[in-house]
Amino acid sequence: MKHIIAAVAAVLALAVSSPAQERKGAEPPNISGTWNMGLQGGHVVPVALTLEQKGSTVTGAIFLPTQRGDRIEVQLKGQFVDLALTLSGSVEGAAEPTTIEIAGTLNEDGSMEGSLNGSHGKMSWTAERLKERK
Repeated sequence: MKHIIAAVAAVLALAVSSPAQERKGAEPPNISGTWNMGLQGGHVVPVALTLEQKGSTVTGAIFLPTQRGDRIEVQLKGQFVDLALTLSGSVEGAAEPTTIEIAGTLNEDGSMEGSLNGSHGKMSWTAERLKERK
C-alpha cells in the first residue's frame, strides 16, 4: 500500500510542476533559421531575417527594402537569453550612419514579436520561422 501511495504522490507532483520548472532541466530553445518578419508601419512590410545561434550568441542578417525597390543586407549580432532577443547592426553604405536595433521575445507558439529601431523610428514586428521543405 505504501508503494501505491508513493507512486500516486509522485505522479501528482509531476502533474502540478510549473512550465518554468520543466524548462530549467530542458534544453533552451534555439532560434537558428530563416524567419518571415512583418514590420508594422503604415502597412506590413515583409522582411527576411536569418539567424544562427551558438549558446546565447546570435548572429545573422536582416534584408530590408530600399526606396529604389531593391533590398539591403544588414549584418546583425546580439544575444538570446531567457526567451529575449537583442540584435544590432550598422547599415553599410548609408548616406548617414545608421544602426538597426532589434528587440523581441520568443512566444510559446514558436513565433516572435518585438520592436525594430532604425532610420524610420521604432516599428513593431512579428515573425514566424520558415518551415523547411521536404
